[in-house]
Amino acid sequence: MARVSEVAEDIYQIHPELNFMFSLSYLILGEKPTLIDPGSTAQSKVVLQTLEEELKVDLDSLKYVIPTHLHIDHGGGAGYVARELPQTQVVVNERHARHLIDPAMLIDANKQTFGDNFADKFGNILSVPESQVLSVSEGDRIDIGGRTLEVLYTRGHANHHFCLYDDNCHGLFCGDTLGMYYPEEDGVVIICPEGFDLDLSIETIDRLRKLDPKLLFYAHEGVGRAPATLMTRAVQEIKDCGEIVLEALKIGENSKQIEQRLNEYFTNNVSAKLNYERMYLDLTVAGYKRYFKKIGLYS
Repeated sequence: MARVSEVAEDIYQIHPELNFMFSLSYLILGEKPTLIDPGSTAQSKVVLQTLEEELKVDLDSLKYVIPTHLHIDHGGGAGYVARELPQTQVVVNERHARHLIDPAMLIDANKQTFGDNFADKFGNILSVPESQVLSVSEGDRIDIGGRTLEVLYTRGHANHHFCLYDDNCHGLFCGDTLGMYYPEEDGVVIICPEGFDLDLSIETIDRLRKLDPKLLFYAHEGVGRAPATLMTRAVQEIKDCGEIVLEALKIGENSKQIEQRLNEYFTNNVSAKLNYERMYLDLTVAGYKRYFKKIGLYS
């Protein structure tokens, strides 16, 4: 089903046992239980079952569900959770609430990325009833009882991305803003899908650094306990990979050749033990290509 571990006081990490792309989900227990990054619909079903059966959570008590962004592996199951739990509010950046209410654009985007049959793997993307949508903006604070979560609009990985700063444990729920973190290798691997913006990513990380968080709750793989160092690594990787991709584009290499270059970079600079096929290097190459095309360095 899923592996569960307490990673900070009253914060539980839920690691689904799935054989396709997923995010880690985090449950914050307390007066107003809150689920961060429910994942796709297929993942959300596993997560809700895990909450109920392993953590003994009364699902009717779940107050908030908060996808850090609307990519399918983070927020694709928001509509499913909302329909299963009509008392729960789904938190979303105010600029993108309409896409939860009417997910047609999200569905089209996932068809382009994963194929027309994406729902066979990830589950359908369902609409969230407007009455259950809670729109937030930069600097808003969500009171979840005994602690607050500050909303930080964090563009770069995606325009609809935001992070959450927990004032109780001084931890940052960073979604994909800082990449993926593999504690067993102490390795960071950035993720740069279509919609990625190199300059905004670095600007966002520099802004987050000023918060001086004590913990980084990554949406992929683990919890970082040396935030300053990990943020520095993320910025360096973003720059390095940008240089690699741009150089390859200028000499006419195709996407598969560029993926191999990135694979070699991560093997040499992060860890030779990790399986970079899982890192969706094709999405990262596409993200950089679109970014360089947007700023006029690639046509």
